[in-house]
Amino acid sequence: MTARPADFPPPFDWREFVAEPSDPPDERIDVGVLIVGAGPAGLEAARALGNRGYEVALAEATGELGGRVSRESTLPGLSAWSRVRDYRTYQIEQMANVTIYRDSELDADQILEFGFEHVCIATGAAWRKDGTGRSSYKPLTGWESAQVLTPDDVMTGAAIAGPAVVYDDDHFYMGGVIAEAVRNAGHEVTLVTSDGVVSGLAQHTLDQGRIQARIIELGIGIVASHVVRAVGAGEVRLACAYSGKEHTIPCGTLINVTSREPNAALYGDLQDRRGAFDDIGILSVTRIGDCEAPSLIAAAVHAGHLYARTLDGEDIVGRDRVVL
Repeated sequence: MTARPADFPPPFDWREFVAEPSDPPDERIDVGVLIVGAGPAGLEAARALGNRGYEVALAEATGELGGRVSRESTLPGLSAWSRVRDYRTYQIEQMANVTIYRDSELDADQILEFGFEHVCIATGAAWRKDGTGRSSYKPLTGWESAQVLTPDDVMTGAAIAGPAVVYDDDHFYMGGVIAEAVRNAGHEVTLVTSDGVVSGLAQHTLDQGRIQARIIELGIGIVASHVVRAVGAGEVRLACAYSGKEHTIPCGTLINVTSREPNAALYGDLQDRRGAFDDIGILSVTRIGDCEAPSLIAAAVHAGHLYARTLDGEDIVGRDRVVL
């Protein structure tokens, strides 16, 4: 082994810069932060703020923490994702300065009455039912029908009538796993995608070939390079992405995996009441994660962490870590 020069910098020791998340805060900060929504962004914001010493209230509208992580971890092959929720839930439950309120859906008036200086809106996003996505900027014909569902509907146990058509205009992992989940439930499934392959964006994670092979193994039909134009009684009308030529295929349930829309109504209601912030003592109202810009779970976690470490204007990067 070559000798290290005398003036060469010593090896980097990450332990000098990273505080274990379970460590107690250096000091309690007499400032309160109300976080609305306990998905990946809200959980990470609560964990990191609690670790810094802030007084934190985490309000979740349902009885279960985790948001999209809890829903998506029920899908085939994604059960390990629950660790994003479980790790953070365990950490914040050890913190005396973080209080969790389950089954607590708040409106703007209740938030203003809470009395905390900072409000963080982390209410996530929802899959669109109307088919708006990469290939179409307007809703598809007939989307209001009861036979049209979203991935959120599937993950929460909505009834499905076969044959099912999964329309993937998102091109990442969700179309494939939703098709697999519906197939596992015993339904005939056809996966229609506007891309040339199944889950094309998964090529960047080296998963695309495995996903498409799995779809074929399960006997799920694949119609690539087509878009859904309309849904009607017992059928959907498809159009070739190249020629525009249309044809129909049987469909009892259409599941649109096209795009997600922020759940930003609460944030908008609060902005309409900005005139009352000074009188109440509210210093900031911020939306983070999917509520600001729907993206990956990792991006939502990062958004929560960034919010926590920059809340007081000083970026504390290096004093805490993000664990996915």
